[in-house]
Amino acid sequence: DPPCVDVALPGRVRPLTLRAHDRERREARWSTHGADGGIPVRILIAPDSFGDTMSAVVAARAIARGWRAARRGDELVVAPQSDGGPGFVDVLASRFGTVIAEPVSGPLGAGVIARWLLDDASTAYIECAQACGLHQLGGTPTPRTATAADTRGVGKLVAAALARGAERIVIGLGGSATTDGGAGLVA
Repeated sequence: DPPCVDVALPGRVRPLTLRAHDRERREARWSTHGADGGIPVRILIAPDSFGDTMSAVVAARAIARGWRAARRGDELVVAPQSDGGPGFVDVLASRFGTVIAEPVSGPLGAGVIARWLLDDASTAYIECAQACGLHQLGGTPTPRTATAADTRGVGKLVAAALARGAERIVIGLGGSATTDGGAGLVA
């Protein structure tokens, strides 16, 4: 039996086994790629945002630039991610749709401009944090802001999406400064 290398991959029940002859075949096939002399591989770059410092889209591009500088022969798949919180609309907009900006009320009633996305299939994507996110408070949350903040701005975004013909609405709920359970959204 030829020697092999076991590569443990997260989430896999068994390690992936690469036999020596498989490696040699790949090396021969890709020998013209990569000035670094390594075997070209496909790399998935899929970060979420880095808190308040860097969006997922910016992070993915930066990681890709750094990787490309070190390994020009690799195939990079850049796919920024979002958990539905801040950056949700930006991540989706990097792939498809039309971004629309709407003036709405923020979590404490002050006017804010919130962005949402409409795709070609009449689906609207709304990021709750755009209208009532923690960053809209202007500082650290307090007991007063926790009880005063509402989701009325999200309701305005839903109304705007419906007015533009959305037949389906997806709302990313992360990063909200509110504790009204969505009551303001339906007010």
